[in-house]
Amino acid sequence: MKHRRHSQSGFSIIDMIIGLSIIAIAILAIQVAQNNYVSMSSRVEVGLRAVSLGNSVMNIIRMHQYDENLSSPWSTAYGTDTGETTSADYDDIDDYAGASWDFSSDGFTGFSVSTRVFCVALATSWTDSVGPGASFKRIIVTIDHGALENPMEFSSLMAGI
Repeated sequence: MKHRRHSQSGFSIIDMIIGLSIIAIAILAIQVAQNNYVSMSSRVEVGLRAVSLGNSVMNIIRMHQYDENLSSPWSTAYGTDTGETTSADYDDIDDYAGASWDFSSDGFTGFSVSTRVFCVALATSWTDSVGPGASFKRIIVTIDHGALENPMEFSSLMAGI
């Protein structure tokens, strides 16, 4: 009697386990990459919103006149003047010195905004305060949010010409 040898075709159980392991590792890698993408895209969105908010605040401040006095000598008091209780009352840029803003009702929940205004002397340094009375004021708007690694700063110089 002759024994016929049947050749088996197909996959063994070991081949199946190895194949499924490779597929599982690939799916896991794709999921990690997707999670990183989602996290990065939300940080990018927060960053773009921070830039938009910072530019808007800077534009609001820059729309005001340089000083209470229309020409030199410039005022020596920074911050709000008598009778200026809200930002709607502000009439010159140094009224915004030390101000903080809340834009959560405008859709910017979680953002903190603060402003600084001080005089600088371009001959020495445009980054350091020289006290009131100089013909240049530096405006700094700082935007922060929990999703940002570092607060964003926007800076501008105004001349009292």
